[in-house]
Amino acid sequence: MNKPWILLLSGLLIGLLAAGVVLLIAQPRQGVPIILALAPTPTATGLPVPTQTPEPILVQIGGAVHSPGIYSLPSDARLEDLISASGGLAANADQNRINFTVRLHDGDYYYMPIPGEDIPATATNAPGNIGVTGETSFTYPLNLNTATQEELESLPGIGPSKAADILTYRDEYGPFATLEDLANVSGIGDATVESLSDFLYVEQP
Repeated sequence: MNKPWILLLSGLLIGLLAAGVVLLIAQPRQGVPIILALAPTPTATGLPVPTQTPEPILVQIGGAVHSPGIYSLPSDARLEDLISASGGLAANADQNRINFTVRLHDGDYYYMPIPGEDIPATATNAPGNIGVTGETSFTYPLNLNTATQEELESLPGIGPSKAADILTYRDEYGPFATLEDLANVSGIGDATVESLSDFLYVEQP
């Protein structure tokens, strides 16, 4: 074969090879395929239920407190909260006749007495009214030897801890023989026993 043809053929092959390399380099890279998910199926949801906010209650307090009057308190307030709102008890208040833990209700009127003073009949904590209003009602006087924890807690000056102490004493030493024996319970003095004379009696079960 003539030398010119060899040169021509070689040049042609080199040119084709170079063109192939250029096309290979210039070819764009293929992207990663994207998988499209199906659109979510709409789910029917109920409307949110509004949360009801308890309304405050109006309660009145009188007697041996610094600022007698009507007060607006939360619906779960207790007598201790009402006393605090009224500036606290006066120095001469008879605390033995006050149940600080009693739950308040709208329209209640509590009278804080001094020793020897009668509680007005219009007051919620008057002897004839205690247990008449509220969620639970009790009939007074209660038999000290059969009264339950809840019944004892309703008494003036007797909260949950003292009621539990009374029941513990009754379980350990047996029924009370007299009302005065209640003074043998830790934390209960003669003044408290005297203040409970209208609310308790003793009868053997």
